[in-house]
Amino acid sequence: MTANRITPEELWSRQQIISLDVNYDLWNEKRKSIQEFSLMSQSCIFTVDVFKERYDFASDNFARIFGYNPAWIRTIRKQGDLLEERIHPDDREQLIEYQIEHGLFIYSLPQEERNDYQQIFQIRMLNAQQQYVNVISRHQVIQKDRNDKAWIIMGMMDISPDQVPTEKIKRTVINRKTGEILVPANMPSEKQLTGREKEILLLIRQGLLSKEIAYRLNLSIYTVNNHRKNILSKLNANNVIEAINMAESCGMLY
Repeated sequence: MTANRITPEELWSRQQIISLDVNYDLWNEKRKSIQEFSLMSQSCIFTVDVFKERYDFASDNFARIFGYNPAWIRTIRKQGDLLEERIHPDDREQLIEYQIEHGLFIYSLPQEERNDYQQIFQIRMLNAQQQYVNVISRHQVIQKDRNDKAWIIMGMMDISPDQVPTEKIKRTVINRKTGEILVPANMPSEKQLTGREKEILLLIRQGLLSKEIAYRLNLSIYTVNNHRKNILSKLNANNVIEAINMAESCGMLY
C-alpha cells in the first residue's frame, strides 16, 4: 500500500455516523445473542463498530484455533486492538488493498444498496500450532444506524477445506439480496484509470475547463471530453465531483 493512500478506517469514516444515530442499548442486546450463538458455533466470530472504529466482540474460538490470549480476546471491546496480527504478512497487505477497493466500490453505489454485499476471503493465518493454514473469512453489515448507514460489521472465520498452498488471497463479493457474484475485475479499481485519465482528473480538480486542459496537454477538446466520459464510466460516478472524491479516497490523485 502506498504511503499516501487512505486507510480502511479513514474510508469507513466517510459514513459520517453521529452518536444520535446509533442505539447502543439495542446493539448491546443483539451482541448478547451473537455471544450466545458463538458458544454453539465452531466459527471464529467478530464484530467491528464502524462508529467507534474498533473491534466490538471476538469469540473464544480465536484463542482455541489461532492461539490468541483468551483474556485479550474477551476484553477486545475495551482494548480495540487488531485481530490481524496472525494473518500472513503478505496477505494482510493485500487484504488492506481489497478493503480500500471495496470501500471505493460501495461508495459508488446508491445509499440504499451499499449494505447488500458480503465479502468472502481465503487468507493464510497462523494457527495455535504455529502453522499457516488457509482460512475462509466472511464479512457483512449486520446493523445499520438510523439513516441506514453501515454501523456494525460481522465477520465469521473458518478453516478452509482447501488447504492447497497459495501465495495470493482469493476473494468473492456477493450481493446478498440478488445472489449476484462479483469478481474483482468488475469492481472500480485504480488500475482502470490510465495515466492520462489521472492527469486530466487532477487538472479538473484544479478547476480547469476542458478547453484549458486541451490547451495545456496539447489535445483536442473532443479527446479531453472523451477522457472525462471514460473517467466517469470507470468510477461509476455521476459527475466529476463524485469522481474526484472517489479517486481521492483510494489515493489515485496523490
